[in-house]
Amino acid sequence: MSYGFQFSLKGLLLYALQLLPNIIWMLMPPANNVLTENSSVYKILNIIEGMFGVLTVILMIVLINKGEGSNSNLYIGLAIMFLAAYYISWVFYYNGVVAPWLLILGIACMPPLYFFFVGLWMKNYVLLVPCAIFGITHILITTMNYLRP
Repeated sequence: MSYGFQFSLKGLLLYALQLLPNIIWMLMPPANNVLTENSSVYKILNIIEGMFGVLTVILMIVLINKGEGSNSNLYIGLAIMFLAAYYISWVFYYNGVVAPWLLILGIACMPPLYFFFVGLWMKNYVLLVPCAIFGITHILITTMNYLRP
């Protein structure tokens, strides 16, 4: 496989689709905005989550697989499904649902799954490792914050 650094408009647009609810959240936060508290008391987890999240996005936008052929449309279909679930989760959140299952399964799990399947579809296998690390820490932090006994 041959990779090269080059700007990917497709990667940027796919990232922007995932970012849309976050932009709305920053501009118009919901009344019961519990997600403002979603960071870890363990600073190392916040650093790992941030670093690998940014690395995932950068690789999606600037690392291109120059190999031949196309990848399965199943991957982009799954990515779209996870993105739709993410959007639906935000609709519930804005309607006052702040249950742990929604925050963990809907808002924390969906972006890494979306990025992972976008990476597979784009044949950008390099981004799968940082994406997995981002996903694990993102879900771990949210679980630690909202699944308290």
